[in-house]
Amino acid sequence: MRSILLGLALGALVILVVLWIRAGGLRSDEFEEVEEYFPRANAEQVRVWEEEWQRKGERWADVPDPPGEGPVVRARYWLARDRYDMEVRRRGNRFVVAIAGVAEHIYGGAWSAYGEGRITGDPRDFRGAVATFTWSCLGLRYRHASDGPARLVFSEDGRRCHAIYMAWEAPEVWAKSYGERHEEGDPRPAYGSYRGQIPIAPILPKLDDEAEYRVRVRVTDLDGAPLRDALVQIKGRSRTRVQTDRSGEALLTFRGADAPYAQSYCAGRAGFRNGETVHFSDDEDPGLVAGEVAAGVVRIELPTLELTDDSDYAWNHPSGAHDEDDVMACGTCHPWHYDQWYESRHARMADNGHVTWERQQMLAQEPGAPDDCQGCHQPAHAVSQPDATWQPRGVLAGNHCDLCHKIHSAGDPRESGMFGAYRVLRPDAATSGRPGGIHLVFGSSADVTYAYMGAAYNPLFQTSHVCAGCHQGGGHWRSGSPPKLDTYEEWRRWAANRTDDEFKSCLDCHMPGAETFDKTGRAMDQMAWDGLHRSPQDVHSHRFLGSDAHFAKNALDVSITKRRDEATGEWIAEVSVTNTGAGHKVPTGTWTKRVVVGVWAEHEGKALLQTGGDRAWLDAAAEQGVALDAGDWRNPGGLVLGVRAANDDQDRPSYPRFWQRWPADQIVDERLAPGETRRAVCRFETPPGGGEPTIEVRVVHRRGRLPRGLASVPWTLGPNDPQPEVLWWRIRK
Repeated sequence: MRSILLGLALGALVILVVLWIRAGGLRSDEFEEVEEYFPRANAEQVRVWEEEWQRKGERWADVPDPPGEGPVVRARYWLARDRYDMEVRRRGNRFVVAIAGVAEHIYGGAWSAYGEGRITGDPRDFRGAVATFTWSCLGLRYRHASDGPARLVFSEDGRRCHAIYMAWEAPEVWAKSYGERHEEGDPRPAYGSYRGQIPIAPILPKLDDEAEYRVRVRVTDLDGAPLRDALVQIKGRSRTRVQTDRSGEALLTFRGADAPYAQSYCAGRAGFRNGETVHFSDDEDPGLVAGEVAAGVVRIELPTLELTDDSDYAWNHPSGAHDEDDVMACGTCHPWHYDQWYESRHARMADNGHVTWERQQMLAQEPGAPDDCQGCHQPAHAVSQPDATWQPRGVLAGNHCDLCHKIHSAGDPRESGMFGAYRVLRPDAATSGRPGGIHLVFGSSADVTYAYMGAAYNPLFQTSHVCAGCHQGGGHWRSGSPPKLDTYEEWRRWAANRTDDEFKSCLDCHMPGAETFDKTGRAMDQMAWDGLHRSPQDVHSHRFLGSDAHFAKNALDVSITKRRDEATGEWIAEVSVTNTGAGHKVPTGTWTKRVVVGVWAEHEGKALLQTGGDRAWLDAAAEQGVALDAGDWRNPGGLVLGVRAANDDQDRPSYPRFWQRWPADQIVDERLAPGETRRAVCRFETPPGGGEPTIEVRVVHRRGRLPRGLASVPWTLGPNDPQPEVLWWRIRK
C-alpha cells in the first residue's frame, strides 16, 4: 500500500508538470529526462528480496515462445537503474518479453513480469525494431498484480533499447527506462549503470479527451481465420463493446478520454482465450483522427483453447493468507471479492451441519435415494472423486473461485452439479504454454487479459444457466417426481413472459454491480490495468445474497390491516404477503426451506387469545386454546409458505422430505410464485375493558421444519452453518 501511495504522490507531481506544460510553462522540445527514484534500500533488504524471488518467483519464470511456426530469435538486455534481466523473443512479427528482478529502492522488492504483443523490423534480429505489447506483473513483496501497455524501442545496431510504459497506477504517469544488450551468464553491471524511472507523460502524444474516435477492428484466430460474434472493446470501457460480423470485423467508437495515451483493444469469443492489441496515440497505423474512421485496421489474434480437462490439476486456494509464498491465490489480488465470497453460503457448502444432518436422515429413511449431495455441496472434491463418501471437507472441496471460473459448459441442469450438469476444464499446470499456475479462468468479460490468469470469455457467465447446474434438479426427477430443486425452472417460467425492461437474470439480483465498497464506503472501480479503472457497475458482488433480511425486502411486500367486528367485538387482522420482486418462488430451493408468517395480538402488554381464522400450523403436539405472546411459535395465527403433503389434515399438516419419491399430485406447493399473494385472516378476542389491540407480525425464513423455532433445531450448529432462522420482518400495528 505504501508503494501505491507514494506512487500516486509521484503521479500527482507529474500531473502538475503536465498541467504546467499545457499552460505554456514548458515546450516539448525543452523537456529534460530526469530520473525520479526512491532512495536505495540497504544491502540486507536487497538480499532478503533476492531470496524471496528465488522462493516465490522462479517457478513462474518460464514463459512460452511467441505462437506460430518458424524460428524464434532471442536476446537479453539489462534494463533500468536496477539492471533487470529482460529476455525478448520474436517469431516473425509476434513478440514476447520476460523480465524479473528486485527493485532495490526502499519501497521495492522482487517481482516478475511477462508481456505479449507485436514487433516491427527484420524477423531475424532486433535491430531498429519497435515492440508494442501489454505486460502482466506479479509483485512478490507486496503480493499484488498489475498490468498495462508498453513499448520497447531498439537501437539501429540492436545493442541498446529503451522502454516506455504506464507506471504508478495513475493514467497520467508514464515512465521511460534505458537498457543494454548482454549475453546469458554475463556479470551483472553496477547499480545505476543505466537510467530508469524517468517520467515522460509531458511529451507523450495524447488524444483529445472530448473528441470521438472510430477504428475498424478485425479479430482472427492465430492462423488468420476471421472470427464472427467476437466481443470487442476498449479495455475497461464496457460501453464501447461491439460485436464482429461474419468477416470478423467491427467498428469501434470511443472518446479520447477513454484511452488518451495508448489504446488497448480487447476481444473475446467462446472457445478462445481473450486477446488484445495495443497502439499508442501517434501510431501511423491505424492512424486515429478525431471525428473520422481511422484509415488502418486494428488486428487482434485469439488463441484457440484446448478443450481438455486435467484431473491432476490442483485447485488454487482462494485465500491469500493460506500460504504467504503463494502469489497466485485469488484472494491476494481480489480481496474484496474474496471477503464477499467467504461470508457467503457458497463458501460454506462443504462444511454444513444442516446438509450433513439431512443426508443422514435420507440414508436412514430411504437408503435407495440418489446420494447426489456432493455434486453441488462438495463440487471441487466430487469432480475428482465422485465416489467418495460424504464428510465435511472445507472450502477447497466446495464452490470456490478457481472451481467456478473453470466451468466451461452446463448441460442438463437436472443432473446434480459436477455429477453431470457441469463440465470443467482444468489445465495442465505443468504446461509451458502459459505463465503462472492457473492458466485458465472463464468469465463474462472480454477485456480481462492478465497473462497469469489466462482469461477466456465465456457467455455462459452472463446467463442464468450457469447457476442452474446446482439450483435445479437432483433427486427422483427421472421417475417423474419433483426434483430436489426447481429454482431454475421457476425462473424460466417467469422470465418467458418478461419484457426487456422487466427481465432480470439470476446474476442481476444475486450478483449485482456497483455493490462492492472499500472501507471508506467508496464503490470499487476495480483496475482493468494500472491507471485504468472499470466502472463500479462492472464490478459484480460475490456475496450471492439470498435469504438475507434486507435482500428479502426487495422480493416481498407485506401489508397489514386490522378492524373490529362490530357484531362480535373481536378484532380481525389481515396480513397479505405478495411476491413482488423474486423471479422464482418464495421460498425457493429444497423443501426444507419455509417462510413462516406469524400473527399475534396484545393489549397493554397482555397476549390476546386467537379465536379463529388462519394459523401457521407448525407443531402438532402444541397445546391449543392458549393466548400466545409474540414470538411464541406454537401454531400462532398466520400461514406457512412451503410444501406440504396433499392428504393431510389442514390443521395437522405433515411436510414431505425433499429427497423422497413424491408424485406431484400428492403434494401441495404453497410457496409464493412471482406476482402471487397469500393472505392470512386471524380473529382475536376483545381486549378486557375494550380498547384497540396491537398486532404484531413476524416473517421468518427457516431451514428445516423447526416447529418451535431455534429451540427445535435437530442438528448441532457448527461455525460454518448458515443461521437456521432469519427474521425478515417484524411489524407492529
